[in-house]
Amino acid sequence: MMKKLRGAAVAACLSIGVLAAGAANASTGFDAPVAGWLVQDYPAPQGVVLWYTPSSCGNGQLVFNSSDSQVRQNRLVAMVLAAKAAGGKMHITYDVVNGGCVISDFGVIPS
Repeated sequence: MMKKLRGAAVAACLSIGVLAAGAANASTGFDAPVAGWLVQDYPAPQGVVLWYTPSSCGNGQLVFNSSDSQVRQNRLVAMVLAAKAAGGKMHITYDVVNGGCVISDFGVIPS
């Protein structure tokens, strides 16, 4: 009886660990040319949104977390415009949260 209980407890702990690890690894990312991306600015609180990226969200949408600063959003816009002007690529990492793709980090890929 004790062995069965202990086995059930171990199985439960392992299941919780696997679920927690899956939630922690929800980030994904891509490297892609920016030529076809649309950068759109919406009134607060939404702010800057990217469209037509290779993200897994509808129409390639990527958004900022509502707690991200305007300065950070401005940096993304500047990087996208610089990469567009140079015909370059960017790397973006994002988290899928409640069906939306929320930008985690970003950068211009050196050519």
